[in-house]
Amino acid sequence: MAITLNGNTGVNITAGNLAVPAGTTSVAPLSLTSGTNLATATAGSVEYDGKTMLFTPQGKQRGVIPGMQAYFLNSGYVGNTGTADQPIFGVGVTLSSNTVYRFVANFGMSKTAGVQSHTLGLAFGGTATLNNIAYEPISNWRTIGFTGLSAPDNIAYIQTASSTVVTTAGATSARQFIAVYKGVVSINAGGTFIPNYTLSASPTGAYTTAAGSFFEIWPIGASGSNVSIGAWA
Repeated sequence: MAITLNGNTGVNITAGNLAVPAGTTSVAPLSLTSGTNLATATAGSVEYDGKTMLFTPQGKQRGVIPGMQAYFLNSGYVGNTGTADQPIFGVGVTLSSNTVYRFVANFGMSKTAGVQSHTLGLAFGGTATLNNIAYEPISNWRTIGFTGLSAPDNIAYIQTASSTVVTTAGATSARQFIAVYKGVVSINAGGTFIPNYTLSASPTGAYTTAAGSFFEIWPIGASGSNVSIGAWA
């Protein structure tokens, strides 16, 4: 640590007021210890309560710094033709206990073979146990390709992780499903959390989740009560 002649204080100062050396494979450049949040938020303060990172930009308007876990498909992911729940992205994310998370998804799926009539449902699986969940999918079930313009077919407010049908029955060989959803989930016991979809019957042609599809999730507070971050009254 050094104090320079112009009053700057820091570690390995090179420019500006503070310079932190690079981390290594075993030591982070900066590590915060969880603690109790300020009773009254103050402008400019950064806090870590063991669940979320918080920053107050002005006044008492404390806000969440998203510690986002994200998954992005660089190439298409091919599913199967079975009727059991299956992952949209081929993976799930591990979440912590007693935590409320906010999530957002944007994806497209398509198939080019099979004419067996079927519906498509959305679901969440994994080993984590939930206190509650709520999410709003806006989706379109189509045969005009991903880029064909049409209004959303379905908008819903879903409050279960179990499979919920969000389409009518479709039987054409070329079919696409596009969806955006956002929501919150309160985790009881930590574990995996998997965005899934379910087919009501085998279409005999598998769906492929398109490259560019993504899922993002981040903690916003502790479970068990209303999450209130900021100047709410």
